[in-house]
Amino acid sequence: MDIFNNAQKAWLLLEDGTVYEGYGLGSDKDAIGELVFNTNVVGFQEILTDPANANNIIVETFPLTGNYGVNHENDLHESVTARGWVIREWCAQPSNFRMEGRIDEYLEKKGISAIFDLDTRAITRKLRDEGVQNGLITRTNPADNKQALLDQLKAWKKPMPAWVNYNEKVTFEKLDAKYSITMPNYGIRNDVIKALMARGCKVTVVPASYTEKQIMETNPDAVVLCGGVGLDALATSNAQQTVAELMKSGVPVLGIDFGHQIMALAMGGSVEKMHCGHRGSNCPVTEQESGRTFITAQNHGYIVKEAPSNAVVSHLNSNDKTCEGLVYPQMKAMSVQFIPEAEIGQKNFDGIYEKFLGMIG
Repeated sequence: MDIFNNAQKAWLLLEDGTVYEGYGLGSDKDAIGELVFNTNVVGFQEILTDPANANNIIVETFPLTGNYGVNHENDLHESVTARGWVIREWCAQPSNFRMEGRIDEYLEKKGISAIFDLDTRAITRKLRDEGVQNGLITRTNPADNKQALLDQLKAWKKPMPAWVNYNEKVTFEKLDAKYSITMPNYGIRNDVIKALMARGCKVTVVPASYTEKQIMETNPDAVVLCGGVGLDALATSNAQQTVAELMKSGVPVLGIDFGHQIMALAMGGSVEKMHCGHRGSNCPVTEQESGRTFITAQNHGYIVKEAPSNAVVSHLNSNDKTCEGLVYPQMKAMSVQFIPEAEIGQKNFDGIYEKFLGMIG
């Protein structure tokens, strides 16, 4: 299959005016989002469906992608996708015993706009050196309307992801479950639920708008806060107050990724946006107590800048020394910035869930 056969021209326009020309893939609709890069070698389907990428256009640093196809089990979220995808080369003839289709078919079905045949490493260097910025993927040459498009890019703000307004309460049952875990729906990765269920937990997902009282009415043994909704979307919500009340309730609380950040804010810490983020499965983290360094999976654009006064830093990023974990000695609460349930993290940081579940009772 010739990937250039019948392929339409497409363009990537950056907020600073830089234009890259390539070929379109997936949806033919224009896509605006925050342009970020991810250093994963594999896991393209997980990247595209990670709630943390709901308002992002992802640049893949690895030059070839799509070579093992797609299957429904790899989706991290059923109802959320990235806004766009930027790649160097995609495999039109994938091969894998679990494969259910090609990546181009998947993109079209999900409504994701993509562009390929670009120098993605040059784009990555630009984002690394100059910082993330808004971008546009379009099938229409932007040269004819460039200034208007640039004004649109500069004015674009991240919208509220749809799941923040979900009103459903969903329970994932497990036979002979030992623990009952409640999770506010801030955009939950499926593998977090699977990791908890594998450790003997029944998981109840409740709307993000639930108060501490409503969450406690589900009779949880513990609460897990994670997701990819981002601080932009929850800036005007009551989430911080709810989290603060949960942490003071005596019920064990675990924060993962976004949960790590909102717990720090709830306790008086500060959070800031990063220059270009930590996105990939090769992020080294050092556990302070043991001095051991592990490779973790991460996908975030914010960090905890100042830890709360009632918290102790448990993990640090081995490269830039940013905060990767906090424990709250006076509470049954802990948080990590990395993703412990990801495959590479599960092998190395398998003790995170065990430590947390050990707080119950």
